[in-house]
Amino acid sequence: MIWFIAAMKCEAEPLSGLMGDNVTCILTGIGPDNAFYSVKKLIDSGKVSPFDKILNVGVCGAGDDIPKGSIHFINKITDMRSGKEYYPDLSLFPGDIDEGHIFTSDDIVTLTKPGELYDEEASAIFEAGQKFFSPDSMLFIKIVSDHGKDIPADEMMKGIISKHKDTIKSALERLSARSSEQEKLLSVPDLRDKLCLTEAMNNDMKNLLRYAKASGKLKAVEDYITELEEKGELPAKNKKEGAVYARRIKDMLTE
Repeated sequence: MIWFIAAMKCEAEPLSGLMGDNVTCILTGIGPDNAFYSVKKLIDSGKVSPFDKILNVGVCGAGDDIPKGSIHFINKITDMRSGKEYYPDLSLFPGDIDEGHIFTSDDIVTLTKPGELYDEEASAIFEAGQKFFSPDSMLFIKIVSDHGKDIPADEMMKGIISKHKDTIKSALERLSARSSEQEKLLSVPDLRDKLCLTEAMNNDMKNLLRYAKASGKLKAVEDYITELEEKGELPAKNKKEGAVYARRIKDMLTE
């Protein structure tokens, strides 16, 4: 599942055609507090799986040096209230995007520094999301709507987001493909069969995968399982052999 997160209806409406069985839209409302508690509520609901992704799309402010309507994939987020910094992992999108550093604040900000973007939700979404989602499972796309001198109208925001629909669709497809790859390789039922896990061991594996997801170590587990398959060591011949592999996964994640 891709959780499409936007603060306002006018940010989501132009992309409504991208929603479907595998993409669910969440409108948080404006501001960091609304964003934080909306994502926290999602995680607490138990609806998320280890292979889910977050896609946050929204408008932002910028200095005069950055054109209105330009699109940016965020590689660094600074919370102006706490000073904390967060780093979304853009490894799925190498070389073909404009990356940006965004500052999140719910106060009025003077947009004077060149190259900087400003919004009201990004840091809160990352802060709440990191309790479950790893940095490579959260993507932030921002489109510049203003230079801090006026309040953009809803129709204007819809228009600039619509212009980038193809780019956003492509990003969404990459996230979906990545999610499917991970689920195919690391789904709990498949691992149970591959490793000949008992019911108790299977429950432990579920918890390990949740931990791997939250700690950004899911790729290491993927690589290990792939290596075993390429060597012809999976599926395991028996429960004893499977237990050895399961123990290695646990050691890998807790060392």
